[in-house]
Amino acid sequence: RETAAHMASQLFLPFRALGFTSNHVPLAVHTTSAEIFVSTAVGRTFHVYNCSKLKLIFVGTIQQQAVLCLASYGMQLFTSNNNKLKLWNRGKEVREFVGHTSDIHLLLPFGAHIISVDESNTAKIFEIQTAETYCDLEFDRATFRITAVMHPSTYLNKILFGSHQGSMQLWNIRTNQLIYTFKGWNNPITTIVQAPAVDVVGVGLQDGGIVVHNLLYDKVIVKFQQDWGPVTALSFRTDNTPVMATGSSSGHIALWDLEHKRLVSTIYDAHYGTVCGMQFLQSQPLLISNGTDNSLNIWIFDLPDGSGRLLRSRRGHSAPPTLCRFYGSTGHLILTAGLDRSFRLLSTINDQFSTELSQGSIVKKAQARGVRPEELKLPPVTSFSAEDARENDWDNVVTCHLGQSVARTWRLQNKCIGKHKLKPQHAPATAAATIAVVSHCGNFVLIGYSSGHVETFNIQSGLHRGCFGNPKAHDGAIRGVVIDAVNQDVVTGAADKTLKFWRFRSKECLASVAVDEAVCQMVYHRESSMLAVALDDFTIHVVDTVTKRTVRTFIGHSNRILDMVTRLPQLTCDFSLVVYIFRPSVLTLGGLFRHLWI
Repeated sequence: RETAAHMASQLFLPFRALGFTSNHVPLAVHTTSAEIFVSTAVGRTFHVYNCSKLKLIFVGTIQQQAVLCLASYGMQLFTSNNNKLKLWNRGKEVREFVGHTSDIHLLLPFGAHIISVDESNTAKIFEIQTAETYCDLEFDRATFRITAVMHPSTYLNKILFGSHQGSMQLWNIRTNQLIYTFKGWNNPITTIVQAPAVDVVGVGLQDGGIVVHNLLYDKVIVKFQQDWGPVTALSFRTDNTPVMATGSSSGHIALWDLEHKRLVSTIYDAHYGTVCGMQFLQSQPLLISNGTDNSLNIWIFDLPDGSGRLLRSRRGHSAPPTLCRFYGSTGHLILTAGLDRSFRLLSTINDQFSTELSQGSIVKKAQARGVRPEELKLPPVTSFSAEDARENDWDNVVTCHLGQSVARTWRLQNKCIGKHKLKPQHAPATAAATIAVVSHCGNFVLIGYSSGHVETFNIQSGLHRGCFGNPKAHDGAIRGVVIDAVNQDVVTGAADKTLKFWRFRSKECLASVAVDEAVCQMVYHRESSMLAVALDDFTIHVVDTVTKRTVRTFIGHSNRILDMVTRLPQLTCDFSLVVYIFRPSVLTLGGLFRHLWI
């Protein structure tokens, strides 16, 4: 197994994440003389986008551990992976800073130094050029657990720390002395941000309180309260407009007028999750934010009432994806479906081509009804099939949705939902469509239902074109349907422990083969006429559809088979069957002549 794993690792190496834009780590903004960039953490690496078009510029090297926090200074980017602190420039690692013994959770670039705070409540200050330790500051977690750190503008060699206990401390890092202690508000501090005015900072609290505080006189200038939970992010406008923005764990962004001391506007559901990071761009009415919903948004505040609108966005699935298939033969496009009710197209070449397929004017309808757009989307996709033979002529993608008997068509050329709703003619209305397969020519689609029916439709017209079986194809729910490349033979599998072979045109049953357990799913390799059948006993049977016999069986899995695919573009060759089986933390590669474990 070790030898097989070593062989597999030479073939499959992680390259970069697709459809992964952001996670819970706050973003970091780089400001240069020519352009403004933003960095987001994506698992074990990071992405760098430009703010003009949100185009992906750089992708960091994949690390052994997940990125815990980000900080930037010019084009220099600092990342922490557990107790490791690294410096990057244009996506390439420059140096590593060693000294922490626990996970680093706060970073602050400070001139020629980088300040890092770990979970053991130790603040270390490193020289950026030499990676040497400048000094260490140790704090007692019981009395002052650090939760925020910032440098007050014009305060030479001074650093301000915020604590879970609610107090703040101002330190001189050159003399390593405590200058002043701010009593605070007896509530955990979540963030501290410098205001455009000197001596003034904005402080976010765990209970939703926002405090604009004068450090010189230790006085509160103004205090606000948001009703959506903790303040997770805070930023000030720097274009001579006295406005402050705050983010919440509910995904809303509030805009506060500091001059009139009131709430100006609210961006509801700016993120479908916690607003993790947020920053106004220098001297521009633009706010960039990221959240746990895997999105990176830029908001512009150009409306007469001072409210904002979405200007640009880069996002992926906000819930786990459940289905993923290559589209076409080039390997440049991937179709994905997830539990967030979205159906997406991903590009392996240019991230700007990745998009969500439109389901209509969902946003306008949601605003009129006062609900979230996700509530008006179609239920999650349980099965889909696509062919590119007729993509320029009519709809070429068909999807089945959770608990629905009606299948929907999509026009991939227009990246939107199609005009047909494929309603069953023989299956009862209470039956759910479980599987959809588009013919290789792109003219027909076969849909299986939980009632055991299998029906055929014409994609161009949406008309019904027949039903297999009399009165139905199987006595159990349909788990798999495949059709050959020339529209002659059809194979169906179901929960009644049978495989049935049919003529496509006459709908005549040619043979019925019993299997040991209920069919879980099926995939077909058209070039070799081989059929991979996964059963509920965690085994996979390779069936020759010509002789209708099992030619190979894959055993040894200890959990349910989640997904399979018989070919990958530009990877498989003729007469070989490649199957990828996904289960928790294991990927298996199988073939007619070799069985490898990865």
